[in-house]
Amino acid sequence: MNSEIFEMYRRPQALTLPELVSLGMFITSEPRIGGKRPGGPSELEIGYLERGSVEWWDGKDLEEAEPESVLIDPPGDWQGGMDAIIHPCKRYWLRVEFPHDRALPGLSYEVTQSMKRSFESFERRFFPGSPVLRDLFSQLLDSQRHSALYAEELSRALFHQILVTVLRNYDSIARREISPPVAAAREMIEQNFRNKIRVEDVSRKSGYSLGYFHQVFLQETGLTPQQFQSRLRIVAAKKALVHTSQSITDIALDLGYSSSQYFSTSFRKLVGLTPASYRKIRAGHGPSDSSHAVAPSIDALSYPRSQSLRGKKTAACGVCGAMS
Repeated sequence: MNSEIFEMYRRPQALTLPELVSLGMFITSEPRIGGKRPGGPSELEIGYLERGSVEWWDGKDLEEAEPESVLIDPPGDWQGGMDAIIHPCKRYWLRVEFPHDRALPGLSYEVTQSMKRSFESFERRFFPGSPVLRDLFSQLLDSQRHSALYAEELSRALFHQILVTVLRNYDSIARREISPPVAAAREMIEQNFRNKIRVEDVSRKSGYSLGYFHQVFLQETGLTPQQFQSRLRIVAAKKALVHTSQSITDIALDLGYSSSQYFSTSFRKLVGLTPASYRKIRAGHGPSDSSHAVAPSIDALSYPRSQSLRGKKTAACGVCGAMS
């Protein structure tokens, strides 16, 4: 039984902060195909994925946002899309329109325009976010639900913290560099992800001791070597399920799994669906290509229905396809 909770507030009637276009939260317990619509001509959507994941095909490549990811939809961008799958997740969002000729309330004109330019320069649609964003979004929604003394001032302070935190998170990711030893180890795993790989051999490739290698690899990639290999296999499996007519058993053996049962168990643990269910829900929603499963880009790894409504329901929300 699928359960969905959707909470949304939209200006001008329902929002405490007049500078926001909309604010909301979406929770779903089952995977679903995303909705597709163009955003407004000048509205930016900032989302935070507390749990679950969202994946979509960007041209020929598979991308996936994992828990604690920031999701960015630039003004006028196509959000989510019919090629998106929203796995069971909890997601917050807000939409804001940066003015061209004046300041956002509580900020100077210079800071407003600087923030606007910074968001416009983003080259990623998602990236790892600070867990503090969950608390900021939750408090912002709570302030919206329960209007109290100085609710607008509190909401504005929370909104500004969200903007600054997201900008700092992006700046941190943009400055992150993979060291040559970890890059060499990662390349070794990418070239042999279908095979059984000994971590000792990979650490030897990096030149680090086993313990220190684990520490540095996790710090720089956000995954352990074993998790990195497993994600490579799963992403390659997704591509094979969508792009080819190979049987699930053949895909499992091709990717180095000892049996289709073990593959299905591993796939469901990470994806939340069996391979067969994933292929079925993806039917007609992935790019047409008959290529064989290949190693995915590292970018792909960077991390009866009930409904509760508040506010006014007007248009499909970003990645979720719910209303925002």
